[in-house]
Amino acid sequence: MKVVAFDLWGDYGHFRRFFTTSSPLTYSFPPPTAVRGIVGTILGLGKDAYLRATADLAVGVRLLAPVKRVRWGQNIIFTKGTNEQFEPSLIGQRKGNTKKAPRTQVKVEYLRDARFRLYLGGESPLLDDLETLLREHRTHYTVSLGLSELLADFAYAGTHAATALPPGTYEVASVFPVEALDPERGLQNALQPGIKLAKERVPVYLAPDRTPVRYQDVVVEVTGRPVQVSVHEPVYQLDSGEVVYLWPPASTRIPAFR
Repeated sequence: MKVVAFDLWGDYGHFRRFFTTSSPLTYSFPPPTAVRGIVGTILGLGKDAYLRATADLAVGVRLLAPVKRVRWGQNIIFTKGTNEQFEPSLIGQRKGNTKKAPRTQVKVEYLRDARFRLYLGGESPLLDDLETLLREHRTHYTVSLGLSELLADFAYAGTHAATALPPGTYEVASVFPVEALDPERGLQNALQPGIKLAKERVPVYLAPDRTPVRYQDVVVEVTGRPVQVSVHEPVYQLDSGEVVYLWPPASTRIPAFR
């Protein structure tokens, strides 16, 4: 299988956890659903097209820098007026909320100095277009780390041949779902000095209307180090030597994309 890899980084990032609302928290890495959106941004695919266009691609994510989080308060302006029309001013009496307050403050969590390596695998001609744009450092739309205000940069990291490995014990460099672990020996070899593991429940597949259809618990080593684990699902060894987990194409998991 052909795999195109590129690095993505920025000063700040935010990939909102689905269960947080008024005080948004962020995932430690871009979920597979966000990776497909980033690829769509580079290729110039619209929000109604990118999911189908990338449905035949496998997706993987690796941390290249330790997870650092910062939080601060942000002032949010109430924009609904007393007549339920748009009211952008800071005059409290014109606001439609019961307290007549022009704004409120919420705590927001961000990733600081985030850096990731994203992997896209498959045999789709889309990979050739992606590789060309990455090599030339071109993109159709502005790339960001989750939110449009959090601009990101990217760099082509290589095109690799990937070989599926049989069940066994490997040093996996990417994040991976708990379901991929051997039920008996899974993390037995991972508990080494300096290894810091976290588990986060993330959306991994979206329906064509962009509603989540599957979530998984994902293991991430928050310092960015590879982890020795035993797996019973396929992982892939690249010709660079990296062993990574790739989420199967949506077309093999979601009936609507078949």
